[in-house]
Amino acid sequence: MRKILPLLPLCFLIAACGPEDEEEPGGAAIKVTINSPTPEPLTPANAAIEPAVAYDGSRVHLVYAQSNGSGSHDVVYTSALVGGAFVAPATLLVSATDDSRKPQCALDSLGTLHVVWEEGNAPNREVYYATRTSGGTITTSNLTNTAGSDESSPRIHVDSNNRVHVVWESGGNIFYRRKIISFGSAVPLPHVTGGSNAESPDVCTDISDRVYVLWSEQVSGRRNLRLLRSDDNGSNFGQVSTDGLAVRGSVSMTEPRVKGGLDGEVFLAFIGQDTGGDRGLYSSYTRNGGSVFSTPNGLYTSSTGGIRQPSIAVFRRPDNNYSVFIAANDGTLLGGNILAFASRDNAERFKGGPHELSKTFCQANTCTFPVLALDADDCVAAWMGQPGAGGVVRTFTQVNKYELP
Repeated sequence: MRKILPLLPLCFLIAACGPEDEEEPGGAAIKVTINSPTPEPLTPANAAIEPAVAYDGSRVHLVYAQSNGSGSHDVVYTSALVGGAFVAPATLLVSATDDSRKPQCALDSLGTLHVVWEEGNAPNREVYYATRTSGGTITTSNLTNTAGSDESSPRIHVDSNNRVHVVWESGGNIFYRRKIISFGSAVPLPHVTGGSNAESPDVCTDISDRVYVLWSEQVSGRRNLRLLRSDDNGSNFGQVSTDGLAVRGSVSMTEPRVKGGLDGEVFLAFIGQDTGGDRGLYSSYTRNGGSVFSTPNGLYTSSTGGIRQPSIAVFRRPDNNYSVFIAANDGTLLGGNILAFASRDNAERFKGGPHELSKTFCQANTCTFPVLALDADDCVAAWMGQPGAGGVVRTFTQVNKYELP
């Protein structure tokens, strides 16, 4: 059983992150039983794209953007009990001309779903926020409302005390905002010295509710990953490594996604691209609050023209070890197959797989935007694509059983 340890002095932690006993076998791979996905909407008149998913152990909560047939999209919410049909979707915000895109969502312990998305049209997009209570009441608000600015790529996380953390990008900068009872002011987060054009942020907390914000940033001709940590739950952020970078190397690193674990533990997934254009899916982790990350683990190198849009989900087991699942689109921006990778030992090893979630269920090379949610024995995946026989793009949601060896 892993113990929950406090953050320790840096000198000890660097030593603790050294090579492990190479003879440790790591055990057998997680077994995943892949089920047929459920399309939503079943027969849409207009494309339904960019899903976000949350899972409470019995009900799948799905948010997606659907075209209104006039060049814009609306963000809608629906849900389904496992094995049941989705209920009629509810539109979160009705807007005839503004485009509502790229929703993200998270559940709190009271059953309220918190949602963020891009609202408007570039270069004047804003970040909107909505809640949907367990009773179905929907409330929306504008989180940014900054004239002349373009705000995009929002991400959201709800911590163990139901505080809401939101990040987004604007003008090459990353912004953070926290809600305890109401939202505080937006906080710009600093770049690496000499860095520029920060993008693709994500946010999480560990078991002690330390806040971590991760993003991709241009440094010295390539993109590296930058991490800031707050030890007071978002009131103040500080640099956690000597140069401010979580992961650096010879490849450009993009689309980072992050989840928290035990005290000082963070799991991440990202895409790495070399100078020849080859793309791969990578994972890494820290056990010391971000001061040192493990050497990135290459999970997959694409054979179909690229690998994109990683998603990560974690589940803390009773022995304080984590199941970690990572999914990605193995294909171009127009689509590919959705692949998933599973670790039962805190992201140290991903054995078996890849698990082909969309193959045989959807039309080849149309699947994109995978998202994941995890509990003790269910891996919930959602993505957008076309059905096997063709037709209008829609979202697909799949509840897959997995077993620890």
